[in-house]
Amino acid sequence: MVDDGSDMTKRKKTSENAGLNLTQAYLQHVLMNETKDYLERGQRFAQLSIDKLDESWIKAFRIYFATRLRPAARDMDDLAAGLRLRGRDPPFDAVQSEIADLRVELEQVNPDELRPELDRQIDEFLNALR
Repeated sequence: MVDDGSDMTKRKKTSENAGLNLTQAYLQHVLMNETKDYLERGQRFAQLSIDKLDESWIKAFRIYFATRLRPAARDMDDLAAGLRLRGRDPPFDAVQSEIADLRVELEQVNPDELRPELDRQIDEFLNALR
């Protein structure tokens, strides 16, 4: 029997799918924790309408992008959690220019600068899986 490489290709695809599934699970874990934190803080945006949540999230995103202040990040995360609890995603389309600028900025960051905090978060996620 001749090995045409198809077994290796299948293993590579399986490995890539497993990595993608783990990445998606990690992102869901992060979003779930954001939502849990928002609920524990008392859902301070529960009284807002969807339109007001969208508007407030856009404002918080822009403030955080400009200042990188933790309170703005918390507002942005809480507003996003409020939207998720209502079955909605944040209005990313309204901040496309900021997202594009953020991508450029992230491409210029030295990965080693982010590694300790990211490693800690990934370890926490993997421990939660066990």
